[in-house]
Amino acid sequence: MKKLFNLFAFMFFTISAIADGNITIKKSNSYDDPSLVLKVGPEKVKLQEFESIFYKNNNEKNITKDYLNEYTNLFIDFKRKVLYAEENKMDTSSAFKKELAGYRKQLARPYLTDNVAEEKLVLEAYDRMKYEVRVSHILITVPQNASPIDTLNAYKTIKSLRNRVLNGEEFGLIAQQFSNDPSAKSNLGDLGYFSAFRMVYPFESAAYNTPVGNISNIFRTQFGYHILKSVDKRENRGEVKVAHIMIEEREDATLNEKKSNQEKLKQLIESLNDGVSFEEMTKYSDDKGSAKNRGELQWFGSGHMVPEFENTAFNLKNIGDVSDPVKTMYGWHVIKLLDKRDIPSFKDSKDEIKNKIKRDSRSSRGVESLISKIKKEYNFSEKRTRSHNHDFYIFRLNQLILENRRSYNDNLSEFCEINYKNWDRDSYKTKGKTLFTLDGVDYTQDNFADYLKLNKIKVDSANSCPVVLDRYNDWVNKICLDYEDSMLEEKYPEFKAIMKEYHDGIMLFDLMDKMVWSKAINDTVGLLNYYNSTKENYRWNERAIATVYTSNDPIIASRVRNLINNRDNSSLLSDEEISFLNLGKGEFYLSDSHLLKLMNRNKSNNLKISSRSFEKGKSEIIDKNWVKGITENESNLDGSVFFADIKEFKNGGLKSFDEAKGEVITNYQNYLENSWKIKLANKYPAEVYTNILYKLVN
Repeated sequence: MKKLFNLFAFMFFTISAIADGNITIKKSNSYDDPSLVLKVGPEKVKLQEFESIFYKNNNEKNITKDYLNEYTNLFIDFKRKVLYAEENKMDTSSAFKKELAGYRKQLARPYLTDNVAEEKLVLEAYDRMKYEVRVSHILITVPQNASPIDTLNAYKTIKSLRNRVLNGEEFGLIAQQFSNDPSAKSNLGDLGYFSAFRMVYPFESAAYNTPVGNISNIFRTQFGYHILKSVDKRENRGEVKVAHIMIEEREDATLNEKKSNQEKLKQLIESLNDGVSFEEMTKYSDDKGSAKNRGELQWFGSGHMVPEFENTAFNLKNIGDVSDPVKTMYGWHVIKLLDKRDIPSFKDSKDEIKNKIKRDSRSSRGVESLISKIKKEYNFSEKRTRSHNHDFYIFRLNQLILENRRSYNDNLSEFCEINYKNWDRDSYKTKGKTLFTLDGVDYTQDNFADYLKLNKIKVDSANSCPVVLDRYNDWVNKICLDYEDSMLEEKYPEFKAIMKEYHDGIMLFDLMDKMVWSKAINDTVGLLNYYNSTKENYRWNERAIATVYTSNDPIIASRVRNLINNRDNSSLLSDEEISFLNLGKGEFYLSDSHLLKLMNRNKSNNLKISSRSFEKGKSEIIDKNWVKGITENESNLDGSVFFADIKEFKNGGLKSFDEAKGEVITNYQNYLENSWKIKLANKYPAEVYTNILYKLVN
């Protein structure tokens, strides 16, 4: 898509300063409409539209009549072109519609989420970042699309385990014995300390919302059902940056290996005590990755390292302190504190938090909140009953019990039951009954079947009911969001106005390209005729023909200068260089192509060479060296060095068509546009009502 553009800036870019005629100035309009500021052809422009665009794109504080008149001329010129484009249906092409839809999608995005809800998520995340929580958990895995029976069995299991803990059994032992988290066998379900964004959002919320010492309610994530015990909550310790020296020791190390490691550790400590620098000793570390960087590790906070390493690092008080040896599952470590930092302020971390939320499951909360508002605004309703006679009902009943609700969509259940054993058939069977209503429109079983087919949703009949329920919810959400999207122009005048700007701007861009820009380039006969009729406008001043040599290295620049002065002197090159260039010493001549090949063989862009003509008075460097020969070295702003070899001078004269082609195209485009504007002015006469317009003068 074309780059997003500012409409008013585009108008000034494409329209000359003085519009064509056929504009009638009137003190007032005859339409008895106090809001009408001007009329272009059949289109009446109200003050609100004119004023909105004028102030949106106008930085002038002192608005005079002259300034306003000039702007009005430009606005009328713009409107005439838009009218012409609309008459020629330039907004009906598939390319136009696709481009406008792309812009609309971007512009609509802020309207299709609940910004208040998103802001609450940002504040919630930062409040959580201030603290670290420590929890133990028990997981009973169950896939998100599990069958009703499997889902219910998993729920019954986690519920029974929670009851056992509440009745006094040790949480850690229950976790070790029954949790499906493999790490629970060794850590008894203890996850250590962590802060916001370290766990999936439902787990994080349960961890922060459960008081210390309490057992959470049952909650579900994409991994299954969980309960957790809140063990501790403390202020966030921030982050540390450390370096370490590691002596690797596997947990199954032999006695001899352990003795050898103790000797290495003893020698390490003695060397440090004798004054050998920590940085020097890191080269002996078994952590080869960090050893290359003097043992330095990335900044880390709680929950990023094994607890023994993490706690030792955070217990170091002062920058430069070195720890006693500490044992972890990886071996022995000696740690040096390099730096500490607290969590950043809300102002400094807000943007990063927003980006994390976008990548996190909680990002859906803003959309969910908006969907709830949409349902309320447009009177969303489902047909709900208390009957249930199929596996789908059982699943829905279980789910609704967990949600403390007692309502069912009977017609969706019927749809599920009818198609229970035939999910892969080409067309779903339905009875056409209504599933829900939004703003007075019924959405039926047939509509849902079409959605499933259109999106090629495959359903395993064994797990059909939960999958269909998920897809049904997705479909409902999509209908709600699509409906809200379709109402944006009606609900938000500012959105309608900016969409009109983009509509007109894209159309004008395409029109200008068709009528002026590409036409001038592709009309070779017209372009040549225009040149022949105006060739006296294209003349050269006196010119210098020169080659410019540029290098980032002053030494290379000096050598190139020397070689240019002695192009036939083979003694300035080594035998290896002569061989590299395939040059014979007998008839030796060093061309510019040879220079480029030689200087850039080890590193590209060591040398750049360009040859062209320089008109007198248009190049400060060439002007001050207006004699044949090599100029002095000059420096560019980027630090590179350049000089020029001025080879000859040419007197002024007419430019050939090829030499003047760029200028000719520009002038021919202006000619075509001005000719076209005269036709537009005759086709679309304009009236300006100054009693309304001059209200903007201050």
